Amino acid sequence: MNQIPMQYFNLAEENYSKFGLSVIQLIQIGKFYELWHEPDTPSRQQAYSQTELLVESSMRSRPLGVTPPIEQVASLLDMRIISPGKRSLLQMGFPIYSLTNHLSTLLNKGWTVIVIDELITSKSGPKQRAVSQIYSPSCNLEDCSELPYVLSIYFSQDDLLSITLFSAMNGHSIMFPVSWADRDKVARLLISYRIREIVIWVNSGVGSEILINKIYNLLIGWSLFPFEPNAKIEVMGEALTNLPCYLSYKYENNNKEWLLLHIYMGINAEWFNKNYQEYTLSKIFQSTWTENVNQANLISLLGVLQFIKDRNPNLIKNLQLPECYNSVVSPLNLILCNRAEYQLDLLPKRGKLGGLLSLVDYCSTAMGKRLLKFRLLNPITDYSELNLRYEEIATFKQLLDKKIFDNSELKHIKDLSSLHRQWAICASSDTILPPKKLSQIYHSYLFTSQLIGKLISNKWINIQLLLSVGPQLELLIGEIGRVFQVDSLLGDFKDVLQPTDNIPNFFVQQQTLRAQLTEWAEQTSNIVFQDTISIKVEYFNKEGYAFSILSKKLTKLEHYMTNAPITNNSIIVLGKRGSHYIITSPAIHKVSIELNLLEEQINTYVKQTYNRELKRLYFSYFELFLPLVNIISRLDVALSGAIVAIKFNYTKPCLTLAKSQQTKGLIEAINLRHPLVEQLNTQEECVAHNISLEDKGMLIFSVNGAGKSTLLRAIGVNVILAQAGMYVAADSFKLRPYQYLITRILGGDDLHKGQGTFEVEMRDLSTILKLANYNSLILGDEICHGTEVSSGTAILAATIERLTAAKTSFILSTHLHQVCSLIDSPVQYYHLSVIQQEDYDLIYERKLKPGPGPSQYGIEVMGHIINDKKFYNTALKYRKLINWEPPSLIKSSSLTVYRPSKYNAQVFIDSCEICGAPAEAIHHIQPKSQPNKLCNRRLNRRSNLVPVCSSCHLDIHRNKISILGWKGTPGHKKLYWVYLNESLDSGTE
Repeated sequence: MNQIPMQYFNLAEENYSKFGLSVIQLIQIGKFYELWHEPDTPSRQQAYSQTELLVESSMRSRPLGVTPPIEQVASLLDMRIISPGKRSLLQMGFPIYSLTNHLSTLLNKGWTVIVIDELITSKSGPKQRAVSQIYSPSCNLEDCSELPYVLSIYFSQDDLLSITLFSAMNGHSIMFPVSWADRDKVARLLISYRIREIVIWVNSGVGSEILINKIYNLLIGWSLFPFEPNAKIEVMGEALTNLPCYLSYKYENNNKEWLLLHIYMGINAEWFNKNYQEYTLSKIFQSTWTENVNQANLISLLGVLQFIKDRNPNLIKNLQLPECYNSVVSPLNLILCNRAEYQLDLLPKRGKLGGLLSLVDYCSTAMGKRLLKFRLLNPITDYSELNLRYEEIATFKQLLDKKIFDNSELKHIKDLSSLHRQWAICASSDTILPPKKLSQIYHSYLFTSQLIGKLISNKWINIQLLLSVGPQLELLIGEIGRVFQVDSLLGDFKDVLQPTDNIPNFFVQQQTLRAQLTEWAEQTSNIVFQDTISIKVEYFNKEGYAFSILSKKLTKLEHYMTNAPITNNSIIVLGKRGSHYIITSPAIHKVSIELNLLEEQINTYVKQTYNRELKRLYFSYFELFLPLVNIISRLDVALSGAIVAIKFNYTKPCLTLAKSQQTKGLIEAINLRHPLVEQLNTQEECVAHNISLEDKGMLIFSVNGAGKSTLLRAIGVNVILAQAGMYVAADSFKLRPYQYLITRILGGDDLHKGQGTFEVEMRDLSTILKLANYNSLILGDEICHGTEVSSGTAILAATIERLTAAKTSFILSTHLHQVCSLIDSPVQYYHLSVIQQEDYDLIYERKLKPGPGPSQYGIEVMGHIINDKKFYNTALKYRKLINWEPPSLIKSSSLTVYRPSKYNAQVFIDSCEICGAPAEAIHHIQPKSQPNKLCNRRLNRRSNLVPVCSSCHLDIHRNKISILGWKGTPGHKKLYWVYLNESLDSGTE
């Protein structure tokens, strides 16, 4: 093997032991980056299923096969692998300029990319190479809508977890301790951050295989490790029984995102030294701040800083001070318990689109999108801040309604959070901020200035906030324009500075020498060809400054120069470019050399001046950057909220104060809707509900599928929207903020913990009972349905009694009607109505009505879903044995498909939905002449259209028939209508 492959694979061994199994090495060979692989070399990677990894190593099966990295990368980038010559070496590669395009693809799949570049030296001989860049999923400064974070966890010996979240992209970090008993509280915090790498530090004296499994289970509980038994997890090649100092893992998490896990079984002894901690951290953060910080927290922070430094030392420069907390829970937040963010569909589900965030996100900037997500997942209880957010949305609503404002400025603002971080790194190192990035910063400032000016002129509600940054921003924009040619930042680097009177002498010399070459070219062209354009001065990368002339004119020029009385001025042909020859002479060559030397000096001067001025500007204005980013984010989120409020007809919440010192939570809503359901279900009108929760809890009964879960989710989602500072889907919404939102809506087994449905229910019920107080909102769907009726009813009754005594706001849905006769607590009983037609067919009216409603309905619902008459009759027979009255059998109908309606291609003009005769027209339930009454629903949605015959259509317009709308049934949607002169409700299939 020759020297280059040997160097490559030696470096690979080093990097595997330092950075883990996810390493890809790209080596520069000329104008390409190449990836190499020795096919006969044993792989350092192993892979296990999640089930295998969690058992003792002695009981594991053989590891799964792992595809070599070169094959994975080739497949990912859609490239070929070659084996040149007779060497047993596999290779693939791509041009150097395409690295940026491929980098994001590789990082998104969990790879750590190490770039080995050729060194520029004056020495002859073999080219020298060295590692120039290391990129990992969390150590990359390229634009990203969500900031990537590293999660650092230090396991101390007293069962204390010290946690640090760090983002290299904006220098932000959070640190806090949590006891092992309270570890579940961390999960709801982590959902707000995009974690790409996890670093765990354990004292070597504590290390054991039991501890490794403890780590696995901790991360599974936080949804940072696969919980599916068959999930494939790649592991560093050493035998896990030996517990090496460093373990590395690569896997997909439950949200289909690749993560890297690094476990270090040993900690640098210096990290425990207080003097070392203070010296190192004060040097990095340029401030002494560690005196009152828990030592375990400092070890976690030192660990993540070392982790980042190993990959790119510049990323730990110019950092903002960490946010230090004594607890994972903030008293000013609404705490979402039992993974409420998943149960209420706040975020898109695994591998799917949707979620409340997708619905309400109309932000124009990456900064705004991040803030909106953070607010949605971290609702607050602060009255003044919530009212300010509501007023900001209201102000933007007025501006949008008057059509004097839009998002034209915001959509041109780049991710200043990331750009400022890159500027900060360059201001504290030898790296240079690319002029392209400076151009993005400058133009983002211009659009921000325009935005602030427009809002000030329109009397923005929080004008002092704008004035706090506006003047400083104008000064910074002016200074950038004075120093740099902002229109040339995307062009040649040597043109980025503004011309000044202090230009060094070599600029004058450069202009003089260029003018001399131009004069020679024009004079010679005039003498030989009687024009000034036949010979031109040009710069060529290889030849330097020279003349270019058309091929057909070269002979005439050579003839003239041969006979001209000029010494030492013979023509030298350097080459050909297309139809032109490149020519020079001893005199021209001499000037070219002088110009090249001058331009090297000029480039050095421009580079030094550019860097010096950028550093000066950064340290003069860096205190402006964070407030500026916060203001842009805040305005973007407020404008998004206004757009959503107008588009979906949302209303402004009204915060009410408590009459007593106890600020008990309260909800009073009129026509409350579920934001997602009303947009996704276009065939059936979304039924709105009136809700009042303060002194009494609510118990809701209904037929299966009538919408109990949807109602619970609607309440939870709108409370979160309101406490995130956004408008809500209701006609009126009064709120006294809650401190805890506890949901129990999704049921099922917990396979990872080996718990059945009832065990999971009881675990969630335990959380409810612990946190129930006058500031809690409990939303429970069919609690105790996982056990037999008598025990379930008793537990439910005890739960209601406890929640009522604690003055807790709660809404519980159930099928256990017997509970009504057991409890004396002041509880409101409601049911979601279902209408049974003359033919004993069911229509889901879904209206919330007082009382528990009918207690027997299961077989009727089953009959609509299971089209099996014999089975239906058998069920009726058995219900008869326990004294239940059977209803009549249901009817079935057929569907004929005809031509689609011109109003909506999903509606067909087949048979009249009222009388069954052939349909001749489409009727709009809400008249076309009154579209404003549609309450933000489009006129031609399926829920507003009905095929009718001419006779029934006439009766409708004569007010003989009233169309009440489409209603859901277990099998399909049905039209609900009445004759106005009759009391009997009617319906059609």
